[in-house]
Amino acid sequence: MPFEIITLKTAGLVLRPITIAIEIGMDQAARSFETKVKQPGMSQAQLLRTLRNSPPVTIHAAASDGIAFGQDTAGDLILTGHVEKRSPRLGESEAEMSISGRSKTGDVVDSSADHESSEFRDKDAVDIFTPLAGKHVVTVETDLRLDRRPLFRLRPGETVFTALERYARADAFSIGDTPEGNLKLQKAGEKRHAGELTEGGNVLDASAVHDDSKRFGKVKVRAQAPDGYSSEELQVEGQASDEGGRANRLRVIAPPEQIRQQDARKRAQWHRDRAAGEGTTCEVTVPGWRDTSGRIWTPGLLVFTEIPSLDVVQDMMIKTVKLEQQGGDNGFTRTILSLVDARAFGGKKSKGAKSGAQWDMGKAGADDQ
Repeated sequence: MPFEIITLKTAGLVLRPITIAIEIGMDQAARSFETKVKQPGMSQAQLLRTLRNSPPVTIHAAASDGIAFGQDTAGDLILTGHVEKRSPRLGESEAEMSISGRSKTGDVVDSSADHESSEFRDKDAVDIFTPLAGKHVVTVETDLRLDRRPLFRLRPGETVFTALERYARADAFSIGDTPEGNLKLQKAGEKRHAGELTEGGNVLDASAVHDDSKRFGKVKVRAQAPDGYSSEELQVEGQASDEGGRANRLRVIAPPEQIRQQDARKRAQWHRDRAAGEGTTCEVTVPGWRDTSGRIWTPGLLVFTEIPSLDVVQDMMIKTVKLEQQGGDNGFTRTILSLVDARAFGGKKSKGAKSGAQWDMGKAGADDQ
């Protein structure tokens, strides 16, 4: 499996990391990296001073046999963000230094939302959060069709991300980011990676967790509508059942925001599906950073997974990707994939699934009638 030629550009320098790990998540608003770097002709102290004040950073990766994929010589953009942490260490390799950072969206995660009125009427998530994120040179991208919210209010001191996460829970979408450092509002779709994950083939290591403690026989959402005085508006309630949860287990959710009757059932279904999907997870390590077509492993995409030893034979959705590379005699280039059933993120049941009964999510992913 070819290694990746990594290029890290920051503070006027072009660095070739000695080791690097990059983590990207379907529901992580800011991808992150940790790396060990050195620059010929520069001491560790000089490098430390050069990388002060969180300089902008871009990370590209090009497969060593990238020509076979028609790859651009610059490689694929992996991350656009900032160097945030520098960790010098006195030792044998004084010129080497560990640094880490996040996507530009890290500023949206950390910074309080700032708006004149803190109130938005008849707007969807993109309308509301584009100006808030724009203060940090971050845009909001999505392929989803989003409903307009009659009223949405910011809470004093909450961050842009906290407000968006609160909005996302009600509309059942996840918040990720892009290689360009922008926010991405998304659900599991039908796009997939080329090839498969196969026991005895490209799977180096794999494990699964079957956790029934996350599932409930019934999930109820109870709240009060933002206006009106009828019984339905004063006592908003929606529910969803999970055939895989024990019937006597009940979870009642009181949303921190006000919702209407028509939204309560959808909210209950989202909590049921998410809990069912997160209750059974699978982690797989594969060689390299790319699928059989040369595409870097990407959260949110489906991949057919055939690992009979774990009782997994079905499409799985990639929740989190961790790209790792280490040079030297004991070097490696590998990807650790965290997988879930796509229905946990609003996707559909896998066609032709032959996984064991413990993977059956019952009604998850379908509307209760």
